[in-house]
Amino acid sequence: MFTSLPQTSEAFERLSWVEIEPWYRELLESPLASETLQPWMAQWSDLSALVNETMMRLDIACTTNTADEERPRRKQRFMEEVSTPQQALDQQIKERLLASRLEPEGFALPLRNLRAEAALYREENLPLLHEDKALDDEYYQIGGAQMITWDGEERPKTTVENVLFHPDRTQRERAWRAIAEREAEDREKLDALWMKKIHVRQQIARNAGYENYRDYRWQQLLRFDYTPDDCKAFHRAVEQVIVPAASHLYEKRRKLLGVEKLRPWDMQVDPRASEAPRHISDVDGLLRQCIPVFQRIDPQLRSYFETMLQEQLFDLEERPNKADDGYNLPLEVRRRPFIFGHVNAITDVVPLIFHEMGHAFHVFETISLPYIHQRKEEAIPLEFGEVASTSMEFIGAMHLHQAGLCTEQEAARLRIQHLENMLTSYLPLIVMGDAFQHWVYDHPRQGMDPEQCRQKWAELSQRYQPAIDWSGLERECGSRWQGCCTTIAFRSTSSNTPLPR
Repeated sequence: MFTSLPQTSEAFERLSWVEIEPWYRELLESPLASETLQPWMAQWSDLSALVNETMMRLDIACTTNTADEERPRRKQRFMEEVSTPQQALDQQIKERLLASRLEPEGFALPLRNLRAEAALYREENLPLLHEDKALDDEYYQIGGAQMITWDGEERPKTTVENVLFHPDRTQRERAWRAIAEREAEDREKLDALWMKKIHVRQQIARNAGYENYRDYRWQQLLRFDYTPDDCKAFHRAVEQVIVPAASHLYEKRRKLLGVEKLRPWDMQVDPRASEAPRHISDVDGLLRQCIPVFQRIDPQLRSYFETMLQEQLFDLEERPNKADDGYNLPLEVRRRPFIFGHVNAITDVVPLIFHEMGHAFHVFETISLPYIHQRKEEAIPLEFGEVASTSMEFIGAMHLHQAGLCTEQEAARLRIQHLENMLTSYLPLIVMGDAFQHWVYDHPRQGMDPEQCRQKWAELSQRYQPAIDWSGLERECGSRWQGCCTTIAFRSTSSNTPLPR
């Protein structure tokens, strides 16, 4: 009934739009009735998977080597020459399915999502959406180029950040200040990028009939079950309940460290340890040591994990010109996940490897769903997607010693650190990032002013992490919002904010 499609996204990427367009025209012109619905949907799904995986591979390429200038150019070419006309025809296909009133089996929620996507579509926004993504690559290029001279060697910033876990306070402070000085060199570049980003996003929102980008993005993220006001109520709850509990833990930390006040370089070190966390030089070996952990949880999870090892679906080694980020992305044609991040020490196992494997397991478990619209990353609410990943952190942490990954003492310390970090860092900083985004998009004129952004972040720091003494470091404190840009402006709105120093 339909013309055959390429079998891989690599083959698809080599095609011109003139060669791709006929597949979309076929879908628009072929009969659409109950008896033809299944093959029609299968063709649309497979074609969409090719586009989706091609974009994912281009995104991955831009983060794995931020110094290669050809990679973002290649991505931009695909967006301009294929993605722009593709999105216009894809909109017509969505409208055709919705107008038919046909509903594939198990497609009630995807249909709801398609209605929301179709309602948001504006042709004039296509170049702006591509510009928005191009600014992401500029952001990653800036971060990937941040090298620090440490003990006479040029090292990636992410490597020096590991010194913040060292029990020697003098070493920690020296590392923290070196990182802050290097980041300050790029402050004006990031300020300029931020202003461009907010301007583009506000225009996207106005074109779609929204007063601000937050309200536009709310629909784009398919948030039907709660409102911005519900988020703000959650912010207040965290301030009232979590912050006092976190302050109690911070006071315990202060006493264990034997310091008068907690400074920014005192926040990541394990106050109960007498030496730095075990360094990881063999990342592949560490991954293989994780196999028994997943075997203990469930043999099927072990099988998924081993598949990823065999097919080399990890990029966790430290190296220069690698984006300061961590993620799991689905490859829809291969029906596989891909994990990216930085592993330096044993402390990265729970928050990085186990966390991203939670996402990866979710991808594996959705493979059997017949249509991409049921399983694609955008169709899964971000906050729900984090349930699998955060749960895997807690589940995996219970098996560290028994699986032979750590000594009993080391495993106990990692579990305690993980639990304490959830209260002292993770929840308060997630809410700080979320509250900051609401403020930016509720007050876009102030939000475009980097100096007012610094003032707002300093205010939020005082509200949600009052135990940290920033005296003499007010500028550095206010600038920490730039460390959250990956999500605040360059990833999403109102969830999954990464943790700045």
